Amino acid sequence: MTIEDALRWAIRDELPKRREDSPIRGPRCASDPVWRMVAMGGRVDNWSREPGMPPAMGDPHPDAITIEAHLQVLSETLQKAAAGSALCPLDLTPYPVQVGLRGKASLEAMTSTAMHATPAWLMTAAIRNRPEVAGGIEIEPVKSTNGKITLWRTKLTPCGEGPDGKPWFTSHDEVALSKGDSRDMGLFCKLTYTRTGVEVLEEQLRYAYWHAALVYLVPALQFLTSIEVLSPRAPIAPWLEPKEEERAPLPNLRPRRHIENDRRVAGRRAAPLRASPVRKIDPRDWAPSSERTG
Repeated sequence: MTIEDALRWAIRDELPKRREDSPIRGPRCASDPVWRMVAMGGRVDNWSREPGMPPAMGDPHPDAITIEAHLQVLSETLQKAAAGSALCPLDLTPYPVQVGLRGKASLEAMTSTAMHATPAWLMTAAIRNRPEVAGGIEIEPVKSTNGKITLWRTKLTPCGEGPDGKPWFTSHDEVALSKGDSRDMGLFCKLTYTRTGVEVLEEQLRYAYWHAALVYLVPALQFLTSIEVLSPRAPIAPWLEPKEEERAPLPNLRPRRHIENDRRVAGRRAAPLRASPVRKIDPRDWAPSSERTG
């Protein structure tokens, strides 16, 4: 199985079988539940129940205990490396992390944070989901209180002349009250970052250290007795993979069995049918058909 499946099997399926029913340390109290709540500061659960899975499940598999030991050693090494007292054993060279997006942020501090959180992400990915990597930088135009995009114009104010006789100007931005027409090239809108480059880099570093930890554990777990650990299934850099295009559904080419001519708008009542025209005949003018002249 892959390294992701091996960690999931050990952490979620096997290690909870280990039963360590150590008593809760605290002051001795009376048998009355009210006294127990006062002494412990809250409701005390029933101590007779054993944590984890029932005893009928047996003990954890020896390979799961071996995986736990390797995880513990790697976690301690990464914690020391994040503090600067040890070297990081992970190889980050094959990961195209976009470090240029950090701006003025410290790359050492961001790397140390990602390294410190790697053991926690190994556990989280084994139980739930792997670290998420979203898209790139996202921006949107600044809008006013009425929900429309605010347009600005740079205004120049003369402030004297230079030594060469050329005029000097000071510039400031102000809200454009008159928008002009499409030929007005001085209008612009301000942008706000809803997703900055630092956030993008943090996600990439978190994913790269998590994936590098999986790659590091693969050769260390090649001497298990029951399973063979394979390389991780997750890609190296999901932020560089092309997104799948959403395909439009194919049109229905089946012929319609009937044509609805009298269709009405949904939610409106159909107009009542008009009464058929009735001929008005005066009984005094009635005559047999043989006596009618026209």
